Amino acid sequence: MAVEFNKEKLRELVLDSYELMLSLPSPDKKNNEYKIESRSKIKNLPEALREFTDPNSAVSHFVKSAAYFLPRAKSKKEEQMMMPFLDILLTKVKKIQDNEKDPEIIREKIRYLVGYNNWSMDAVCNIFTYTSHDNECRKRLKTMIDAELKILDAEDDSNVIVDKIMQWKAGSNRGRR
Repeated sequence: MAVEFNKEKLRELVLDSYELMLSLPSPDKKNNEYKIESRSKIKNLPEALREFTDPNSAVSHFVKSAAYFLPRAKSKKEEQMMMPFLDILLTKVKKIQDNEKDPEIIREKIRYLVGYNNWSMDAVCNIFTYTSHDNECRKRLKTMIDAELKILDAEDDSNVIVDKIMQWKAGSNRGRR
């Protein structure tokens, strides 16, 4: 079933996806490339929504899967770094469930939320990797986010998001690890 969202619902999903992304520990730069630790766990989250054809079962499976796999890691430090992300993810899932009654729409909104998080995470890390100066990085982020938010009538949020992303790049939340 193809689900389309109106502008307001899509805006909320996009803004929530940035909040979700920014709950992750700041990306590390290794071998001249910015990467998110535990990226594969995050990228694989939407698979749990596809395990069952019944949307209620799929959402329940997604929650259990996220709660089980995200905090599991090789070290206590790695486990702790995923807890803020998991908390915000589950809060967003609950918010979607509180605002929607159709189980298929709930599943699709969760899929979009996680998908937008993943795309933003990859796009932002690429901008960090291929941009040598923070001013240039800020300009590229601003262009990307303005283009994304303009159509959603959310351009006013652009500067705040860019500022938060630049703080994230600087490692303002690395202490959570």
